Amino acid sequence: MQINLLNIHFFIKFVEKNNVVSHCFLFAYKLYVKKYHFIGICGASMSALALYLKSEGNYVQGSDISNSKIAEKLIQQGIVVFNQHQKENINKGFEIVYSYAISNDNVELIEAKKLGLIIKSRAEILGEISKQFEQVIAVAGSHGKTTTTAMIYSCLKIAGKEPTLHIGGELIDNDFGLVIGDKKYFICEACEYCDSFLKLSPTIGVVLNIEPEHLDYFKTFNNEISSFNIFANQCTSLIAFDNELLKANNILTFGKHNSNISAKNIEFIDGKYEYDCFINQKFSMHIRVGAEGEYNIINSLAVIGVCKAINISNEYIQQGIQNYQGVKRRYEVISSCPYIVHDYAHHPTEIKNTIKTFLKHTNNKVVVVFQPHTYSRTKTLFDSFIQCFTGVNEVIFVKTYSAREKYDKSASSYFLYKTYKKTGKSCSYFANFNIGIKKIIKKIKDNYSILILGAGDIVDVAYKLKSVLKNNSK
Repeated sequence: MQINLLNIHFFIKFVEKNNVVSHCFLFAYKLYVKKYHFIGICGASMSALALYLKSEGNYVQGSDISNSKIAEKLIQQGIVVFNQHQKENINKGFEIVYSYAISNDNVELIEAKKLGLIIKSRAEILGEISKQFEQVIAVAGSHGKTTTTAMIYSCLKIAGKEPTLHIGGELIDNDFGLVIGDKKYFICEACEYCDSFLKLSPTIGVVLNIEPEHLDYFKTFNNEISSFNIFANQCTSLIAFDNELLKANNILTFGKHNSNISAKNIEFIDGKYEYDCFINQKFSMHIRVGAEGEYNIINSLAVIGVCKAINISNEYIQQGIQNYQGVKRRYEVISSCPYIVHDYAHHPTEIKNTIKTFLKHTNNKVVVVFQPHTYSRTKTLFDSFIQCFTGVNEVIFVKTYSAREKYDKSASSYFLYKTYKKTGKSCSYFANFNIGIKKIIKKIKDNYSILILGAGDIVDVAYKLKSVLKNNSK
């Protein structure tokens, strides 16, 4: 029997919306389409992949114990979301997708193994999806992936290429980290954690930087470097920051004055960076970077490298970089007066760069609110965290976002706070968000600017502050 999956997809939306003998139709629908269950469906990448598979006419459901806002948005798109993990959610005939944030003792994962179901990681599904496209542009690096990936999309979109985008974040003008275009270009992040990026076979690969990160998995920095080199050699062509760590053929370098692609005559004008782009030591074009931060000069050079590899004209490159709209939680301005910014920065290098940018935009005293992300990262980079808050007047440490990890007192946010306090610098600690918000509001009243940093649920503090300030202004 020939089934038009696209028609079924729209029909099922009608059935769900109108409750037309829905159980019977849903049962028939599930018989003829591929079925997926996502464990941890509300994660940024997981929700995007779930939406993509749904758009292809598949039946998609999932479970998550957090992020009800994302769950609501997924439900609006016709995806069933369970608000808790339980074995009853798992049935025969489903393919299971899980993220590395899911532990081996998860009841749904155990049940799926018991039933002998096909079980795939998020990285494996991403790799399978990427094979549907003619060209895969994969952006790797210890930091800067989301912004750079989205900036490449901006250029290709303006050039009329209609690319498909997948990022581990949300675009400013989109609820998810997914934009579905045609099947020629697939632009995605290539995460190194658990060697996820090795599931991809990029036409064009990008390596922005390599720094000690995810050492809970890699154990040593040399192991991490080795994985990046495997990734680099899987790419048909490679755009990479100019350093000695990568050993691969067909490398187009960027970042230094003698690199293939470089930035010269850098200026900071009206809150934005501008520079002259040189390619192989010859002037190519003038660039104005729309994204905040000096570090985005380097990211934009990588974007130029990708665009040149697929013959995007200078005009579209200039427009795409300047008009880039940004990604939520990447230097997201919560309030202009008082000046409050939230950023995903959770690595010492990212924190330094974000603070440097923030200080350029305010003359007030600065309080940084920081939530460490995972105990293992805090432990391996502990000394760097102590030293990365240069130029700020006070640091407020927030209880660690543990993600997949068990409590470790010696790598906790509280221990980080106690150690930082011994340096004689002003700091405080809170484990309760409501108490923390009260402290922050007091600092705002004292005319401080606030920079909120972290990759965990610290975002709730940022958006709560935004809501409080909005209500107070009425």
